[in-house]
Amino acid sequence: MNIKLFANMHNHSTHSDGVYTPRELVEIAKKEGFGAMAVTDHDTVTGNAPLAEACAEAGLDCLFGAEFTSPSDFSKNFYHICGYSFDPTYPEMAEYLRRMSFNETNQTKKLFDRGLEIGYLHDITWQDVLDDNPGVSWICNEPVFRSLKKRGLAKDTDYPEFFAKVYGPYRATVPNVYPFLPADELIDLVRRAGGFMVLAHPHGQLCDLKKLCERGLRGVEVWHSMLTADERREALTAAGVLGLYVSGGEDHEGLCGGQYSRYGNPKESPFYFDPMTLGTTEYFFREMQSGKTVKKDDAERRGIFGELLSLDV
Repeated sequence: MNIKLFANMHNHSTHSDGVYTPRELVEIAKKEGFGAMAVTDHDTVTGNAPLAEACAEAGLDCLFGAEFTSPSDFSKNFYHICGYSFDPTYPEMAEYLRRMSFNETNQTKKLFDRGLEIGYLHDITWQDVLDDNPGVSWICNEPVFRSLKKRGLAKDTDYPEFFAKVYGPYRATVPNVYPFLPADELIDLVRRAGGFMVLAHPHGQLCDLKKLCERGLRGVEVWHSMLTADERREALTAAGVLGLYVSGGEDHEGLCGGQYSRYGNPKESPFYFDPMTLGTTEYFFREMQSGKTVKKDDAERRGIFGELLSLDV
């Protein structure tokens, strides 16, 4: 790919299912070559304050963010949608974030208890997990695994087996206490909280893009690992036609994804991507940073889209 990327807008930290702390993410992103980033932890925002502090110290720009899970209100699809620049203290938003953290933590604890019962987990308590992850409200399998490693009960390469035996196939056996908001309600909630939403890794979902825009969606990811070359081009074309922000990021892949240590040869893992190939350009980051409505007929913007579409995106 010969497109210069600038911002890594989709990342996960130790505040959800990421491997690195927000500060570690900033250090890695800067070394990789990024000039801006966001942490988009799942249904939680507790990693944003330490990220902003670390970015300020490192000279990187950042946006406040979170990745929300949402069923479609008009199709059978289930979306991940990244919200940016919203106020987490907006009352309805604060309550929704509390409910989502309860869902995940409750499910994780029940499966943790099951892991103890079958004997796979041992010499560790749930209180140990809580104590090892201060400030984290959305607790999934990653914080549990960190606690195991801290106590010498596991090493990085044990993670695939740990996930398969304790969490992966068993998550569906513990239903959520609180429902996910459908897309139309979620997009409106983030809007009322002062932010905007970007459809994350829309593999197989680009057919829904126009209807989501009608509901207030403001952007779409293009440079993300889950999209095929044809989908990247289709998403970029749609962003130009519909006047959408263009985003992207490493998510669980690449250097910031943190998965390389779990494989003997990272380049042979499904998480390997060449540095600076997932993210978005500086022009598109500045659009998102401004929060302003895109002028899709702006001559400069049309020229940028034309130039990009002439390349291998």
